Amino acid sequence: MNRSYVVKWGKRIGILFLLLIIVYIIKKSSIVRELVGVVFTSFIIAYSLKPVKNSIVSKFKFNERLVSALLVVAILGTVVLTFALLIPTLFKETLDIENILNGFTELIDSVLNKLRSYNIGVVDVIYEQTSEKLNVWLIDTSYRFFDTLIALWENMISLAIIPVVTYYFLADGKSLGSKLLLVLPTEKRSVVKLIGKDIDKLLGKYIFSQLLLSLIIIVLTFIGLLVIGIKFPLWLSILNGIFNIIPYFGPIIGLVPAILIAFLTSPSKAIAVAILYFVIQQLEGDLIAPKVTGESISMHPICIILLLLIGEKLGGIFGMVLAVPIGVMVKVIYEDINYYLF
Repeated sequence: MNRSYVVKWGKRIGILFLLLIIVYIIKKSSIVRELVGVVFTSFIIAYSLKPVKNSIVSKFKFNERLVSALLVVAILGTVVLTFALLIPTLFKETLDIENILNGFTELIDSVLNKLRSYNIGVVDVIYEQTSEKLNVWLIDTSYRFFDTLIALWENMISLAIIPVVTYYFLADGKSLGSKLLLVLPTEKRSVVKLIGKDIDKLLGKYIFSQLLLSLIIIVLTFIGLLVIGIKFPLWLSILNGIFNIIPYFGPIIGLVPAILIAFLTSPSKAIAVAILYFVIQQLEGDLIAPKVTGESISMHPICIILLLLIGEKLGGIFGMVLAVPIGVMVKVIYEDINYYLF
């Protein structure tokens, strides 16, 4: 067997093994996971703002640090203002969740009582099991909600650090990249620069497209739910926009809560919601961004599905959201290393 062939595959396996070790450490260590989360979130924000910064700097000849600071302050102010405007509505909608849960319980009772009237013996067993599982689910959901609030409060320091790290990524991105290259052998630096450019080209288009699509989906869903007259239009539209980032599974996940809430009002509204979500998906897929995920990242649907499954296991819904962009980066790195080094 050719020795160079063995060395080539040995390096590939070594890179894969190193990636698995990194994933394992991130999964097991909460401190490392939190640090990675802060750095990664800051990087994504800075990466999304970079085209805007470059455009302003080249057009108006402003200082890069000044533009970076102004952009971070503008984004931070927008987020704070958005939350200030939306929180009262979201809080009001949250207070009605108990009524929705009671409605689900009454709906189940009504269906089971109708079945019981037909003297179906298994109904009582179904009723007991359904009631027990529903109570367990409600208790578990309540605990998770409060755990999320506590975790959010505990991570306030991390959240406060994100704008600072974002600024440095945005203002000193080039110098940081150059300094990181110094740890590499001289002959490898040009290859790493080429890999960085390829990632920048592919990932930049994907992130921008997904953010724009999410915003459009939120607006369209909110308007549609208001017209139909569904409760919690703001919550449901935000959820649908966020879940829409997840290829294939996202639209289904976003549809389920809307259908259930609409069904409590009337079956006809549930059908209307299903039609609304279907139309929005068709508009997105055929007019707004035709095949944006598949074509912009040049990745087979099976690979995307596997990435989503891995992301769900490692980080739940948040992991599914990040799975594809991370997969894009790994794909570009692997292909470029294979091309330039082997």
